[in-house]
Amino acid sequence: MAISKNSIKFIQSLRIKKFRQKYNKFIVEGDKMVGEILMQEDTAIDFLYATDSWIKTHDLANKISDDKIVKISSGELERISTLKTPNQVLAILDIPSYEIDSVLIKTEINLFLDDIQDPGNLGTILRIADWFGIRQVICSPGTVDVYNPKVIQSTMGAFLRVNTPVATLESIINANDHMPVFGAVMDGENIFKIDRKNEGLIVIGNEGKGISPENYPFLTKKISIPATAQSGAESLNAAVATGIICAFWKN
Repeated sequence: MAISKNSIKFIQSLRIKKFRQKYNKFIVEGDKMVGEILMQEDTAIDFLYATDSWIKTHDLANKISDDKIVKISSGELERISTLKTPNQVLAILDIPSYEIDSVLIKTEINLFLDDIQDPGNLGTILRIADWFGIRQVICSPGTVDVYNPKVIQSTMGAFLRVNTPVATLESIINANDHMPVFGAVMDGENIFKIDRKNEGLIVIGNEGKGISPENYPFLTKKISIPATAQSGAESLNAAVATGIICAFWKN
């Protein structure tokens, strides 16, 4: 089964958010991440586009039907890939519908991302959450789309394991009375001296503006990562700060 011009145009359109939303599809690329998807019981792969050498070295029987596998040349892969150096295989999947897991809100620590804009930051934060066993990362409506190809690539497969619903902080608070909400800010309490909670939310603000003014009233405690006296840095990258916070919280 060869790839058609219409298929190429369709796949290229999925680089843009409005078309991902229109078709409810997204792209996953690379041997590692596609391999992880194929290992799941329900692969949910619409189509798999791969080079002949990749197909020959992977046992796809009982994982995906033949009519969903499209053998393509390296040149064709370059046309549909979002990567500078295409990696042998690309899959098209349905965008899953994630809802907030209220049990996780009540029993575990969760992250809330307040208008994170950089795809690399979001992907890295999901990877950090996956590493430290934080199973739910809630994104504000203004946060970059989780299914942006750059986000997916940056997660290194974490998007498969972390629940990523979209909601406002206000709606979460309204549904969960007396929930601890920790906000990462510049003038907060030293994170290494606070009393950690095993449940609730840690709010990570926008890269340039921090936590939104409308979300400030919902913070029950403001926390900060202290710099040394010798530091000349103005602030930490959002993903770096998240990594430090998660390492402290989960160890």
